[in-house]
Amino acid sequence: MTVRRPLDPLPDIWRRLTIAAIGPLLIGVTVASYLALAFYFVRSEAKITPQRAAFFAGSLDAALTRLEHLPYVVSIDPTTLAALETGDVRDLNPILADIAVRAQAEFVYLLDINGLTIASSNYRDADTLVGNSYTFRPYFRDAILGGEGRYYAVGVTTGRPGHFIAEPVRNSAGTIFGVVAVKIAISDLSRVLLDSGELVLVTSDQGVVLTSSDPELVYGLMSPLTAFARRALENQQQFGGTPLKPLDWTERTTERAQLNGVDHLWTRAALAEEDWTLHLLTDIGEIQGQAVFYVAIGVMTALSLAVAAAFYRAMQLRRALAISNEDRQRLVTEIEDRERAETRLEAARAELARQNQLAALGQLSASITHELGQPISAMRNYLTAEEIGTGAKPGGLWPELTGLVERMQGILNQLRLFGRSSPRTSEAFPVQATVIAAQNLVQHTADAAGVSLTVTLPDTPCALSGQSDRFEQVIVNILLNAVDAAQSEVHLTLENRSDQIILSISDDGPGLGDLNIADLREPFFSTKSSGKGMGLGLAISGQIVNEMGGQLDASDTLSGVGALFRVTFSKDAPDA
Repeated sequence: MTVRRPLDPLPDIWRRLTIAAIGPLLIGVTVASYLALAFYFVRSEAKITPQRAAFFAGSLDAALTRLEHLPYVVSIDPTTLAALETGDVRDLNPILADIAVRAQAEFVYLLDINGLTIASSNYRDADTLVGNSYTFRPYFRDAILGGEGRYYAVGVTTGRPGHFIAEPVRNSAGTIFGVVAVKIAISDLSRVLLDSGELVLVTSDQGVVLTSSDPELVYGLMSPLTAFARRALENQQQFGGTPLKPLDWTERTTERAQLNGVDHLWTRAALAEEDWTLHLLTDIGEIQGQAVFYVAIGVMTALSLAVAAAFYRAMQLRRALAISNEDRQRLVTEIEDRERAETRLEAARAELARQNQLAALGQLSASITHELGQPISAMRNYLTAEEIGTGAKPGGLWPELTGLVERMQGILNQLRLFGRSSPRTSEAFPVQATVIAAQNLVQHTADAAGVSLTVTLPDTPCALSGQSDRFEQVIVNILLNAVDAAQSEVHLTLENRSDQIILSISDDGPGLGDLNIADLREPFFSTKSSGKGMGLGLAISGQIVNEMGGQLDASDTLSGVGALFRVTFSKDAPDA
């Protein structure tokens, strides 16, 4: 008789405890693996982003310097100087157009010493630059003073952004006659960013986004502008009427930043050619998604190994059962058939149970694969959408110009008044009629200022040879200056002498003091407060008078009260 020993309950308890602990242990290992991988990937990305940022900065520097020689080459061409000296640009315009096409520049144009565009590569277009004045642009000011001008701005005429390079045009004696400027389209600079697949921003020293791989971020502000910086941008019309919108930007650390609620690794690189900063932003969520991907692969691998181990153990059990059946057959020969049938039945049941277990494990594996496949597919779709977004045409999302503010409009009105261009034809015109027309234009301003404007004309008619509208421009400019300086009255007197025609304008203001006509005719010199004058009126007026063969003088009045401006024409002069 065989005595059966009671079953020991401890192994069964340990087995249940082990099975119960596998779930939390697997979750803990998965979370720990994810955190470790995410930290490793973030640190690895932080080590290699400086090299990528430096590469993008170098590419932008190369694009900025690609055409830096072109303005100088055009400026030393004798045709350029001849056009400035003679005013004949018929031969120069086609040359500039051909140069722009071959050099792949957006515009190549020539400005005279007063900042007026006299020739341009787009002279045939409806929005030609010819006739526009750009004295307010820093690149013109730097070049007209003898240096190289470089500036980023939105074109006032075209509304398209670009990088401007300018060089002075000199004669053999070194005298500056004008400025050659080249505009590089911003699309040429940002193409390397659009094709990179990275989120890259390039900002000015004021923190304005000049270009980006995401066009919607362009003209965004990474930090608020000071009042001084905003006034400087308005005066220079750097961004035209385009509104500068604050970005949803938060600096977490020197290496972390948040843009539009998304955390990024933040790497900066300075450009060598301009005072710009390149910002390379890497989405931390994407890096963490890589960690999720690798952890998912690890979990799937572990599950696959667990299934394989279970299958291997089942095979071992099956093999052991077969050996047991063979031993039993040898011991119990008389019930061999019955034992074999029972063994087969038991084997079938065991196989069915194993198949059910394998099916359950297969369903569990398919469910996990499906659940993990969804975020992986979403990540891929997100990357595809980003690639499609960065493939948009440069400039396709620019906002329309909304107009200039009142202070800038005043400056544009003054530039339009002093910088308009008219054909250089000469014909005789009545001076009295021109004086009366100028008086009518200024009368409203004088009345608004409470200044009495008195005009004295000779009885005998007199005429000058030239352009009446340009001479009217001279009278209006001097009258406006007199009204601005006067306490209560301005006098205009026209004298028709036997040998001269003299136009005198006096006021009862503070006078010229230590200034003389040479000081007043200096370009950009102004005694008015900031925003009320560009310092170009008397300089341009003096040039018009000189072209007509006259002379412009200024002095204090004989009484010592106020200033006296006098325009004198000799009747025997060629143009009088």
